[in-house]
Amino acid sequence: MTEPTKDLDRLIYDAVQEEDAELLARFGEQTTSELFVEAFRGRRRLVAIGGVVANTVLFVAAVISASRFLDASDQRSMLIWAAATTLCVLAVMSIKAWYWIEMARLALARDIKRVELQVALLAKQLGEHSAR
Repeated sequence: MTEPTKDLDRLIYDAVQEEDAELLARFGEQTTSELFVEAFRGRRRLVAIGGVVANTVLFVAAVISASRFLDASDQRSMLIWAAATTLCVLAVMSIKAWYWIEMARLALARDIKRVELQVALLAKQLGEHSAR
């Protein structure tokens, strides 16, 4: 069974004219690594850099607090270090989820710009036909 998205992509590629298909192929789908890097190029690059730095710091803090948890001698300190580990891991997971949402936003913005380009090309073609 084929995926509906792939069928839709094939139908879209078949529907566009040849010169538009070349343009669409040039601005085709991005890989995950390309989307990751693209987040560091836009207006929100400082936020992305801050997220990566915070994620790294929180991960190191989670590892340190986990090791302190394993070395704790009494229950009170074990609970404190377990809570610290849990909070750090939750923060790391939250930042990662935000980053995946950010990459999805960038992919969506790219698709919208592709649609805008197609509409502009269509409007240009319609303007040329009505001028004749």
